[in-house]
Amino acid sequence: MGLTKAMLDRLDQLLEAYASAPEIYHAGRYWKNYEDKIYNEIKSADLGELRSGQYPIFGTFGFSEAVYHYPPHIPFWKKTILKGLRSLPSTDKIFMPYNLNLKDIREMAFRHCKLVGRISNATPLENIETSTYGSPNDLFAIDGKNYTLQFLSYYLRYCFIQKERPFRGDEIIVELGSGSGFQIEVLKKMYPDLTILCFDLPSPLFLCEHYLEKVFPSQIASATDHMDIDSLQNLEKGKIHMFGNWQFPLLKDFSFDIFWNAASFGEMEPNIVSNYLSFIQSESIYLLQARKGKESSSTAGVKNKILFEDYNQMLNGYNLLAEADVYQAHRRLSQSGGYFQGLWKKN
Repeated sequence: MGLTKAMLDRLDQLLEAYASAPEIYHAGRYWKNYEDKIYNEIKSADLGELRSGQYPIFGTFGFSEAVYHYPPHIPFWKKTILKGLRSLPSTDKIFMPYNLNLKDIREMAFRHCKLVGRISNATPLENIETSTYGSPNDLFAIDGKNYTLQFLSYYLRYCFIQKERPFRGDEIIVELGSGSGFQIEVLKKMYPDLTILCFDLPSPLFLCEHYLEKVFPSQIASATDHMDIDSLQNLEKGKIHMFGNWQFPLLKDFSFDIFWNAASFGEMEPNIVSNYLSFIQSESIYLLQARKGKESSSTAGVKNKILFEDYNQMLNGYNLLAEADVYQAHRRLSQSGGYFQGLWKKN
């Protein structure tokens, strides 16, 4: 499914508003490298294949659901063999260490997440399943329900919060950098009465809104419908509201329950992060970030890394309730020196 003229107009409307926003809301050096590439890919993409792995650039903000990742440093001949094995239709074919096959890894990941859910007193994983929209390449079924490893990993993030701060089910949640929208999918399927506000850059926001519209028909308030509002006081409860990141000042006098940012603050410069945090009036803050900062060099990546200790200093007025290394459903999230997740509570 390609983009219609109406969809392209919506995307261009978001880009125009973003371009005229103050510089502090423009992408830093890390993301400027991706902006044009993502926009151009969207214009020619078949959105029905959004999760198929056909568009690797979309993986930079979450639409990455490949079946098997092999280490980039292994010899070329091994990569060639693994690529061939990945094309085999059977998940029972043993081609990984310890006599493991793909089915084994998926079942172990599911059982791991199910146990973490019990320990965290979370809504059972078996109560929900992933959408099949976008042709997810990693789709598998357990007990008649559909999952991907990505979906399971986002469930674990919810469990981390649930263990320390149990959900009522009617919270107002603000997520900056919603990316694919997979976290929102998990939360909203468990707690239909949640009100969620999503803020992001134009192109990721556009794709996130498109995906969530397919998952939650009639429950999405479009970003283009919010372009001219000057207050959040009359938002319809129970809906998912989309906003451009440049509209973040709307939160200045808006009280809500949880602020959520996963793996995007680390891709910004410290002054940009401080600006966003200055508008937060939430009871709790959840962060998942690179513990030692994201990639940085003289020409690429971030100019100034943000470390775990820096977040503690930035969150003046909040106490750290819990902190831990991040594990996905099947492995540790270890790029760039490892990731942490932390939950802070307002004093």
